[in-house]
Amino acid sequence: MSEGERDAGAGAAPRGAAARGGLGGVVEAGLSGESVSARGVLQAIGGWRGIAETLVPATLYLAVFVFTRDARVSAIAPLALALVAFGWRLIRREPVQAALSGLIGVVVCVGVTLFTGRGEDYYLPGFWINAAWIAAHAVSLLVGWPLIGLLLGFLRGSLTEWRKTPVLRRAANLCTVFWIVAFGARLAVQLPLYFAAQGGDAAAVDALGLARLLMGVPLFALAAILTWLVLSRVSASLDSAKNDATSSDD
Repeated sequence: MSEGERDAGAGAAPRGAAARGGLGGVVEAGLSGESVSARGVLQAIGGWRGIAETLVPATLYLAVFVFTRDARVSAIAPLALALVAFGWRLIRREPVQAALSGLIGVVVCVGVTLFTGRGEDYYLPGFWINAAWIAAHAVSLLVGWPLIGLLLGFLRGSLTEWRKTPVLRRAANLCTVFWIVAFGARLAVQLPLYFAAQGGDAAAVDALGLARLLMGVPLFALAAILTWLVLSRVSASLDSAKNDATSSDD
């Protein structure tokens, strides 16, 4: 995902923790007690430009493939688009980190497709990425160091202090489960379509492409919102406990 875009109003810079974009922005926004807003979620998932850079290459691949039924020809279109978008950022001297990661992702998908010549294999690298995230989150839960907790610790300035606060520990576990479910849902829906395509069902390739689009940014946004809501509630609970302690000391 690209970084959050500028604030929609009067060209002002975006305010709030979510403006930084990505999961880190969601976690920080929740911890700071920011209420969930459409603009905040949009910024957190990369803004309109980030969404376009995520969805357009896959959409273009699917559209060309539906028309031509030629995987190799279809793979050239998103690669050309990604290269043009990356070159445009260079010309405008804009930050290229997010665009570079997106370009690498497209290159990998295109490379696999050109090698195998099968339309469904454009989506194969995504399966491995989702499986890796599931494994990482699951292992982190099993060893008692959920990944969301580590991110909490990083943002709070201590990688271990959060574990001494039960409410933060529970929140980290719950939010980590959210992301496991999100990644798992993608595999549960898309892998059967992939295997159907491998078995010769041409329509399954189209369905797989559509499922990838519908379960990409929207599912990420849903998991982000749930994470934000949980952490906002935790923030309110911690603030309330702190205020009670201060009142009792007085």
